[in-house]
Amino acid sequence: MRAVSDSMSLVCATAVVEAADDGLSLVPAPPASGVGVKSLLAPPSTKVTVAERERAFRALYEAHSAFVWRNLRRLGVPNADVEDKLQEVFVVAHRRWEEFVDRGYGPRAWLFQIVLRVASEARRHKRRHPVDPDGGAAQDRQSIDAPQTAAIDQRQQLDLLDRALSAIDMGRRAVLVLHEIEQMTAPEIARTLDIPLNTVYSRLRVARIELEQELRQLGGGK
Repeated sequence: MRAVSDSMSLVCATAVVEAADDGLSLVPAPPASGVGVKSLLAPPSTKVTVAERERAFRALYEAHSAFVWRNLRRLGVPNADVEDKLQEVFVVAHRRWEEFVDRGYGPRAWLFQIVLRVASEARRHKRRHPVDPDGGAAQDRQSIDAPQTAAIDQRQQLDLLDRALSAIDMGRRAVLVLHEIEQMTAPEIARTLDIPLNTVYSRLRVARIELEQELRQLGGGK
């Protein structure tokens, strides 16, 4: 149990490290003046102009881009592709915003569903069109500046976590990421992924075991 706890600490800590490393704020930005995010995500009316909805969408982007970015990474999108995939998520969100219905837990659940689809499609494309035999890890490491020992160690931990997570089924990985990084409760995860609550608990339990096993094999569980 201690080893599993240590693994979960690694998962949580890397979210903060990685977001800071790439200049992303984990603190949501305030809504654009004059119109709130919910105004964008409500059905359009004559009282909300196109310009106001666009300003609200920009506020949505600023408030949740870090959330989307780190979950794309944790769901297997490599650093080299994550910026493009982040834009893809918000292009889809912009196109489908009229479909959004706030059921009391905000836009993150809706955005995560798009993130999960984009990441899954990216993973399928990568399997059909492999480029880097190491999954891009070497390319990621090439972007590290040598002088900072602590920064190198943090990046190595991120690489280790990415490799461990990549071995976990996408469905279980999504539950693990939402619970351990995004700090969602099991009922919130069930609503986000539209799966039974017992399935959330089952996937989380198995994913934790799998993560610990993978980290041990990769030398991270020592």
